[in-house]
Amino acid sequence: MQPVADAARRGCAAGSPDGWRNGQFDVVRQLMALHGELAPPRQRRDYARIASRSVGVEPDVYCWQPAAWPPFLEHYAIVRGGEQTSLKSVLDRGASRIDLDPAMCAALGRYLQRIKPSEVTYQNFELAESLIVLTHEAEHLKAPSASEAAVECYALQHVRPLVREAGWGDAFANEIALLAWEIYYPRVPPPFRTGECRDGGPLDRSPGSNAWP
Repeated sequence: MQPVADAARRGCAAGSPDGWRNGQFDVVRQLMALHGELAPPRQRRDYARIASRSVGVEPDVYCWQPAAWPPFLEHYAIVRGGEQTSLKSVLDRGASRIDLDPAMCAALGRYLQRIKPSEVTYQNFELAESLIVLTHEAEHLKAPSASEAAVECYALQHVRPLVREAGWGDAFANEIALLAWEIYYPRVPPPFRTGECRDGGPLDRSPGSNAWP
């Protein structure tokens, strides 16, 4: 843990809010390196191509192993004051890197294998959630100054076309998009939601269409 402690001291010694934020990012990087040594995450270029097709950026995407992600989250929650205990991903903008929760990776794997979720199962929710999580982080790379609420809204709008791309038909794509909107979106933390995220609203990327999200 010494590199983590050193990063924390550097952050505490910084004399500005930007310095403290950079120090926090450095602590997270050191924590990820520490836990990644025990069970190295696997790079997934095929998942990066999902982000490339939908968002237009191609980050380095890594999938964490089940043995490493939970202990990393315990330390991460301390850094974040306990506010991110259900974290599904971590973005390193400087490295253009996205690290994903094992469950999100499993759902993305089923998506790429074209394994359609059975009706009325939690896998439908995981499909929507995994596509949102991946494209949310990719949207941050595309628009670094955009707010969490804006990129979350943009990510919601990727669900329908990505599910349609899998060849499961418009009805199923509509079903998963509505699940994302009606079940997933109301559950995200307040900073990730906004009244501007609506059909015809300022964040609607297809204002000429009544299909939402």
